[in-house]
Amino acid sequence: MKKPLIMGILNVTPDSFFDGGKTADPFVRASKLIEEGADIIDIGGESTRPGAEPVSFEDEKKRVIPVLKQIKAAYPKITISIDTYKPKIAKLAVEEGADIINDPSGLADPVMADIAASSDTKLVVMHTRGTPQNMDKLTEYADIVADIKNFFEKKIQECAREGLHTDNIILDPGFGFAKNKEQNFLLLKNISYYKSLGLPLLIGLSRKKFLAKEGDTPADRLEATLSANLYAAMNGADILRVHDVAETIKILEKIPVS
Repeated sequence: MKKPLIMGILNVTPDSFFDGGKTADPFVRASKLIEEGADIIDIGGESTRPGAEPVSFEDEKKRVIPVLKQIKAAYPKITISIDTYKPKIAKLAVEEGADIINDPSGLADPVMADIAASSDTKLVVMHTRGTPQNMDKLTEYADIVADIKNFFEKKIQECAREGLHTDNIILDPGFGFAKNKEQNFLLLKNISYYKSLGLPLLIGLSRKKFLAKEGDTPADRLEATLSANLYAAMNGADILRVHDVAETIKILEKIPVS
């Protein structure tokens, strides 16, 4: 089987749930991720953890655009993803060389698809509900696995109306977004269900709360994350979004390549 691409997380934020405020020099952090073997660098300037407060356009711009330019200049061949729900940030990032728009809002604004279409940029469509302020209360589903597939089908149609070809769409089930612990594990068990849509799957499990034991912190979740990512890789994940690039690559060496 083909091993998934590794998307290294670069949070340029003071309040992300795992590494908020720890990235003193984002370019140094990006360089480390690339040297460890990341295929993609995902730059985010606003935390989407439950309860996170919104960030202004100007603040997000100051956080992400300078480091994007630095990375692109030093590593012109690396694929860069911009993690944002703001179309204006996405447009600026694409103009500066971003290859992927990673939209954590679930395509709340169809303009994102238009930006991706007009720039021939890939777009990650992630399933979620509500906002970081209320998503933990929006976990009622008739059948979460089927409901997310229906969501994807509708969003694919929306993208088509905006002129975005399906070749440029990546799907993300949105682990931890408007889902409780049991639902997250049910989704993990059923990753392969979404392969029928014929589009790449991005899976973001890294250090998330549903992998936790009682009383632990995100720093304690490496082993659980690696196990979950190995399972995801063996069941159809095309891209793994991770904090721990070197460790993930090492664990993926267990998978036979066909």
